[in-house]
Amino acid sequence: MSDLKNLNVFSRSDELIGRLMSNFANTPFILDDVEYASVEGFYVSLLFLEEEKRAKVSKLYGIVVKNMGKKSRLTKTCYLGEWFELGSDKHVELVKKAIRAKLEAHDGIRADFVATNPRPIVHDCGHPEPVDTVFPASVFTRILTELRDEFSARD
Repeated sequence: MSDLKNLNVFSRSDELIGRLMSNFANTPFILDDVEYASVEGFYVSLLFLEEEKRAKVSKLYGIVVKNMGKKSRLTKTCYLGEWFELGSDKHVELVKKAIRAKLEAHDGIRADFVATNPRPIVHDCGHPEPVDTVFPASVFTRILTELRDEFSARD
């Protein structure tokens, strides 16, 4: 059992780095020539097929963009001409790519995140996650751990 304090990556984390690593954080980045205000903006953009809707959500961050995503009923989406199921390996890899782009765009956040190594990463929002989620906390924290290890080895 680890004596290290968990890093809670959550928009209301008690640590600044936990809040900044949240998908809700206003941490702009560019992915595939599109600017996103947040990882949540990228994530929710995948929940819509209409380019106008995607462009709108890409500019948003925080709970407002998450709530917009709740209107989607998609189970399959398309990104750069490739169709895939939400929750699939392709979907997970795209979210990881977005988080990597965010970290590459923000040197200070990346350095502070790397400095948390080897603390366990959790995503505890204070309530159980929905049973039907296509992107569970365990997948999110695995991605974050992999990226932190990747940047720790690189930086």
